[in-house]
Amino acid sequence: MKHWRLALPSLALIALCAGCKKEEAPPQAAEPAGPTPGTPEWKIADAMSAAPAEIGQGATIMDWPASEGAQPTQLRAGTNGWTCFPSEPNTPMDDPWCMDGVWMTWVQGYMSHSTPNVASVGLSYMLKGGQAASMTDPFKMRPDSGQEWVTDGPHLMMIVPRNMSGTLSGMPDHPAGGPWVMWKNTPYVHVMMPSRAGS
Repeated sequence: MKHWRLALPSLALIALCAGCKKEEAPPQAAEPAGPTPGTPEWKIADAMSAAPAEIGQGATIMDWPASEGAQPTQLRAGTNGWTCFPSEPNTPMDDPWCMDGVWMTWVQGYMSHSTPNVASVGLSYMLKGGQAASMTDPFKMRPDSGQEWVTDGPHLMMIVPRNMSGTLSGMPDHPAGGPWVMWKNTPYVHVMMPSRAGS
């Protein structure tokens, strides 16, 4: 009887622990997937990423024309006078672009193959970098066979009134570690200014 009484607390402890389970950490929720590439939602998010957040959030978002000669389509109205485009569909990299109203005048001239009516200094952002087929020919859509795309890291771009474009003549016409002039001696000349993304 004595041994039986001593065994009772041990049996009770065993019974209690039989139902014990090791606490497991709750499963971590999977990170929400972003918009599907190519959808309007993805294009809006991509376009906004071209510029600092305070600019991208209030910008009008436009999509590239579906065919040459067509007009861009609006994906979202904006409030701050800036316009952003998603990645350019003819280049291999993700290169969204965001610009002020002066640059939009430039874009309209470029798309119509006419001389842009640039009346003041304009600024634009490509904080993911950008690509072009040529540093000298604005309308070249693909590099020549054996040639590489012209690829730039994050940068800003500046345009000046046409009557001031001569002031850019002393700047390099190729990437040289600092600001340089792209498409010199054309109506689409502009200054490329390397920048750290998000700055």
